[in-house]
Amino acid sequence: MSFQGHLTYLNQTTASADLLEGSMRQATKAFMQELTQQPDRDLIAACLNGEQQAWEALIRRYQRLIYSIPLKSRLSSDDASDVFQAVCLKLFEKLATLREHDKITSWLITTTTRECWRVAARGRRESQCSGLDSESESDQLSRIPAGEPLADEQHEALERQQTVRDGIESLSERCRELLTLLFYEHEECSYAEIARRMGMPVPSVGPTRARCLEKLKRILHGKI
Repeated sequence: MSFQGHLTYLNQTTASADLLEGSMRQATKAFMQELTQQPDRDLIAACLNGEQQAWEALIRRYQRLIYSIPLKSRLSSDDASDVFQAVCLKLFEKLATLREHDKITSWLITTTTRECWRVAARGRRESQCSGLDSESESDQLSRIPAGEPLADEQHEALERQQTVRDGIESLSERCRELLTLLFYEHEECSYAEIARRMGMPVPSVGPTRARCLEKLKRILHGKI
C-alpha cells in the first residue's frame, strides 16, 4: 500500500473511531437520562445490583438536596462538601438496609441534618481550642445550626423542593435546560442570555417557558 493509501486508511479509521465514540456518548447520555427518570425504588434496586451508572444517577438526583441543607445552615462551602461526602458514604453503606426506598428523601434530610450538627460541633470545638477567633461567643453560636430536628414545615419544604427537581428531570432536555437557567442559576439570566446559550430567538423564550412550566405542572399534579 502506498504512503497515500496508508494516510487515507488512517483518516478513515480515525473518522470511524470518532463516529463510534460519539455514538457511545449519545447512548450513555440516553441511558443516564432513562435512569434519572426511574422512580427511587427501581433506581435503588439497580444500585443494589451493582450498576455503577444507577448509583451516579441516584447521587445526581439528590445532590442539590444534600448540599442545600448545610448551606442553609450557614456552614462553609468546605464544610458543605464534607457533609455531602459523609452523607453519600452513609447512603452507600446503608442502602441495602433501608426499609422504605420510597422515603429516601426523608432519610437523606434527617441524615444530612445530623451530619451538619456533627460538623458544626467539630468547628466549635476547634474554634474554642485555637483561641484565635475574634468573634464573640454569641456571634459564633449564631453561625452554628441548632441541634434540634428540622421543623415540620422545613422538612416538608425540602421534600417539595426535591419533588420539583425530580419533575424537572423528567422533562425534555430543552425544558430542563431552560428551567435550570431560569430558576437554578446563581445569577439571574436575562432572556437575551438564555436565548444565546440555548441557540433560540429571544421572543421564543417566554412561550417556551410557559409550555415547559405547564408540562411541569401536569407532572407535579397531586404530588405537592
